[in-house]
Amino acid sequence: MNEQIKTIVFDYGGTLDTDGIHWSEKFWEAYQYFNVPVLKEDFRKAFVYSERKIPEIIKPDYSLIRTYRTQISHQMEYFKKSGLLTDESNDLVDRLSEYSYSSVIEVIPVTKQILEELKPTYKLGLVSNYYGNVKMVLTELGLASFFDSITDSTAVGIRKPDKRIFQLSLEKLNAVPSETVVVGDSYKNDISPSKSIGCKTIWIKGKSWNEAENIDDADIIINTIKELTEAIKSI
Repeated sequence: MNEQIKTIVFDYGGTLDTDGIHWSEKFWEAYQYFNVPVLKEDFRKAFVYSERKIPEIIKPDYSLIRTYRTQISHQMEYFKKSGLLTDESNDLVDRLSEYSYSSVIEVIPVTKQILEELKPTYKLGLVSNYYGNVKMVLTELGLASFFDSITDSTAVGIRKPDKRIFQLSLEKLNAVPSETVVVGDSYKNDISPSKSIGCKTIWIKGKSWNEAENIDDADIIINTIKELTEAIKSI
């Protein structure tokens, strides 16, 4: 392991739960699986609509599956208001939610194994643009105990890409940027702001919301979280 690195800060959504797949793409995958008759362009609008509304709705005790149902229900609300979808039944919401939940459950054993390997050597932190319930979700998935600090954007009132949320995490961890690696799937939200405060960065390049144009801020680029342990050794 790299002895100069003492702290690793992770993103959650799209990084630890889907191995580099942005949740817009993961939900779209579910829509395609069930042949939901909407265009991707319209789905993206529904995704944004939902993400703007649900932070005021989701409570700290919401489970993962309840979080997905809340997200997808509000996506359906958008389609209904826009006249784009007639089947917005609870059954469809449940099927899309269960698909999304099952996708995460498949990834978590790999994530847990990696965190188990890293925990004895590094302080581990987490910074997530979430809904105030990320600690509840991490506990449900058996991941919370790995982290020395968990920072949820809704709980602290700061959202990525604001660099202050990373600074807050490092303060809680009593860590310094030059000895910290930030790992995330979003170049805009994870890599650029953490690099701007002096952290090392590892970008999981997967299915993204938008393509990054300038990727100079990434010290190392990997394609799957399975490559993370080796990447940290070489950073």
